Amino acid sequence: MKDSSPVRKKDPHKGRGKKYKAGFEAPPELSNGVYAEYEIPSVMRASVLSIDSLKKVDELSAQEAVRESAELKGLIDRYDAVVPLGITKDYIERRGFDAFKSFRELIQNALDEIELITGKPEVNIKKDSIGTWIIDSGRGLKVEALSIGGTDKECWMRGYYGEGLKLASAYFAFSDVPLYVFARHHVFKFVAIPKGSDNPRIFVLMGKANKEVGGTEILLHGFSIDDDVLNRMVSFCNRDLVGKKIAEIYSTSEECAYEKPSAIYDYPNLLYIRNMFVGDLSDVARRRSLLSYDLWWFRLDVSRTLMTYSVPKLFEEAAKIFSASGNARKKLTKKLIDSKMLTKRTLGTGVVMEFRPIFSIFEGHLFVYAFPKGMLEAILEALGLEDKKHLIARATGEEDMESAVKLGVIPFIISEELSDEFKQIPPLSDMVKKVTV
Repeated sequence: MKDSSPVRKKDPHKGRGKKYKAGFEAPPELSNGVYAEYEIPSVMRASVLSIDSLKKVDELSAQEAVRESAELKGLIDRYDAVVPLGITKDYIERRGFDAFKSFRELIQNALDEIELITGKPEVNIKKDSIGTWIIDSGRGLKVEALSIGGTDKECWMRGYYGEGLKLASAYFAFSDVPLYVFARHHVFKFVAIPKGSDNPRIFVLMGKANKEVGGTEILLHGFSIDDDVLNRMVSFCNRDLVGKKIAEIYSTSEECAYEKPSAIYDYPNLLYIRNMFVGDLSDVARRRSLLSYDLWWFRLDVSRTLMTYSVPKLFEEAAKIFSASGNARKKLTKKLIDSKMLTKRTLGTGVVMEFRPIFSIFEGHLFVYAFPKGMLEAILEALGLEDKKHLIARATGEEDMESAVKLGVIPFIISEELSDEFKQIPPLSDMVKKVTV
């Protein structure tokens, strides 16, 4: 596209520094008017530079950064200043960010913003000829949000490291997807300079928009996300999960007093953390699951990938829902029976129960870490033995089952790898002694 001829715009505010139309030469040194226009806090002022300073990094990249396509010129009036973020491409690569993780970060920020204001998470994602928009009616981005290391996040929020917006925007900028954030009457554009460098840095252009925005509108220029991926991105927006919620409980954590929901769905193999899709459980936890989970009080590592060391905590959080919900325990028991992990067989004139979990299945491995409260009662009810609890005895398969059954005892054979909480069931040897006394 042919460049427009550079034209200076007369400064209507004396002493505020000169303003320049998007796509033209950059302004001279900053003055107090720019600081006031963008409400730049004093602690950040030393890091906010004139756009002219970009030429010192790379003149051609600087000229391209402030140049806008015809379809965007109507949205952007000018650029006034620039903030260097100090983020390099190799840093983003080390953190393992990709398009999916970056898009997810942007959505969860939007959900947090609107939930903070209204108490209900919502987000509007739309695609048009310009690109993909993520729109919320929250507080609107402020300049201090561009400061690395700081955060105003509440303990319950989905984004808790205070860097998601910066890292996600940086990823897209490095991927030649210009990202614009419109808030109130401002626009912030993330650019990678020097363009074409092996390890460019991220700068944020601060400008004046031609429209007033309530909340925040993020534009990924020229970017389109797959509809199937978008459908899975947020649990309560996933059409596959509609009407399949088995249980939902509200709870707090040791670090946060806000009650937030965790849920289980009768749909296989999906893991959500705080409503945001992490991936298939067969991938992220190396175990396929019979159900899907949306857990609030669980955190991913800083690369937003479920790490091996945190997997036990994942099982423990899932077990809390089963402990709190009779309906969830009933559904889990049925899944165990259907998968042949839980069986009942006759032996002589009596019966033997057997639980042989498949540890490559999430719900089987869960019992290594926990035996949810009320689970034994759910198992007995499903096997038609609800009035026989006083006759149940824990066994490992080594005891004399036939002798125990003749005494009216019901052996419950379990694997030795299972949680110590199974020890609430009396051992077979003790039960036999009790019956014979």
